[in-house]
Amino acid sequence: MEYIQLLSKLKEQGYCAQTYGNRRLNPDLIYARILTGQNQAYSPSTLYLAPAHLLPEPELDSPIVLFCLEQSADFDRYEKSAFQVAAFDSGISQGEFLNFILECLTEIQQITAGMHLLVNALFSGNGLQYLIDTATNIFGNPIYVIDLQYKYLAMSDGIVPDNIFFQEESATGYISETGIQYITRNHLDEKVQQANHAYFHYNELVQKGTLIDAVEIQGVCIGHVMMLESEHAFYDFDKEFFHRFSKLISMELQKDSSFRQNKGVMYSYFLIDLIKHPKKHTNDILERLKAMGYHLKETFYLIAIPTVGYSTSDLKMEVILERMRFILSGSIYVIYENTIVFLISRNLNQRLSDYEMSQLENYLKTNSLKAGISNFYQNLEDTACFYQQAVSAVLLGVKLDPASSVYYFSDYYLYKMLETLEKEDPQIQFLIQPGLMKLYLYDKEHGTDFMDTIIEFLKHPGQPGSIADALHIHKNTLLYRMGKIRQITGCNFTEGEECMNYNLSVKIMKYLHLIE
Repeated sequence: MEYIQLLSKLKEQGYCAQTYGNRRLNPDLIYARILTGQNQAYSPSTLYLAPAHLLPEPELDSPIVLFCLEQSADFDRYEKSAFQVAAFDSGISQGEFLNFILECLTEIQQITAGMHLLVNALFSGNGLQYLIDTATNIFGNPIYVIDLQYKYLAMSDGIVPDNIFFQEESATGYISETGIQYITRNHLDEKVQQANHAYFHYNELVQKGTLIDAVEIQGVCIGHVMMLESEHAFYDFDKEFFHRFSKLISMELQKDSSFRQNKGVMYSYFLIDLIKHPKKHTNDILERLKAMGYHLKETFYLIAIPTVGYSTSDLKMEVILERMRFILSGSIYVIYENTIVFLISRNLNQRLSDYEMSQLENYLKTNSLKAGISNFYQNLEDTACFYQQAVSAVLLGVKLDPASSVYYFSDYYLYKMLETLEKEDPQIQFLIQPGLMKLYLYDKEHGTDFMDTIIEFLKHPGQPGSIADALHIHKNTLLYRMGKIRQITGCNFTEGEECMNYNLSVKIMKYLHLIE
């Protein structure tokens, strides 16, 4: 038990002390010993009870704590000592005083034994649920871990309170709207944060006592751990034990980059949940967001900056995210698997405004960043799929058009299809339309640029003026080239299907870097 906590417990029992010496000491005390003679060696983990005449000399350089049941001795000479002396009233019962101290230290020994099991569970690599189940067996009461978005991250397996309220919440995986209102009305989050230890609260909704403690990463609260007084009443030492256990929960969650990188970011974990669990039923998420004041519109886009999108930038991910959240105001954002992700919610007839796109492109280009934008979608259950679209847009865009900063998946979906096909059949060059391959080889042999001409023709079908302007040639020159192209390829380019086949072949050649 920490020395300061022991002093606090003694004070609660009416044992008040005047302290002298090193007041910064706060050792973990495990044992208590009555001094009957001068000691040669002292242990910082032992509490020493001594009469005034057996106290060590003030010059002793040892960070120990001594209790003295005398007030008449000259304690002022210990003011600059490396150890601390706590002087109690000599009128107290020494037997009762010692028994109370031993009870406190016995409790901490029980805590120490339990913590040994919990630390083993933490380092077993079996995850949060295993840690919770181990703690449930030790404490004997159900335990719940909840993030700031009122989602249950883990709950005791096997112990479900005989309470409809808890059973319904266990089924949905989220605290109900009634529960959120109760938490807000009673200011529980604020009370737990101010307590700085396990906070006891009698929950009127379930008619049970609860211990609640904050779960923190680097000093930032990212959730809470709660134990319900369901199977038996709390023991006297549960409050201290539970506080130590909450620190292990923090350590376990810190292993997950999602919590480590997004600590304190509102709504982040909802987006992580949508990406991590494809096709998840999202009604509960929508209800939680609504309860927290965030109203989604009818269509969504995902913007992603994966590692390749910021690897050449000098900015850290957190700095990039902080700036982009002002450009893309009102969005949900997160760092997931080292990828910066934004969920944009718009009405069906809306997209990102020209101003937003201008700000985004300028910021990305200035800082050597690259972002992908998914197609729009309307069902949140599909978020994982469209996340992959946004990431793929960057990966393909960097490969095919490295000078750009923003890549729309709609511009690269054919390349994605080719990438998928190539995994099954590496010989995709054999899919190139034979006429186009003849034209490509003719250019190689004769130094002509008929490939450039056909590419512009396919971009602007039926627009000879635009084609000629793009190629910087006269219309008559274009007519000559097209006649030559028809002769080489054997294609008149008058049917839509012919143009589609040649367009696809151009994409294949670009994907294979045969052309730029």
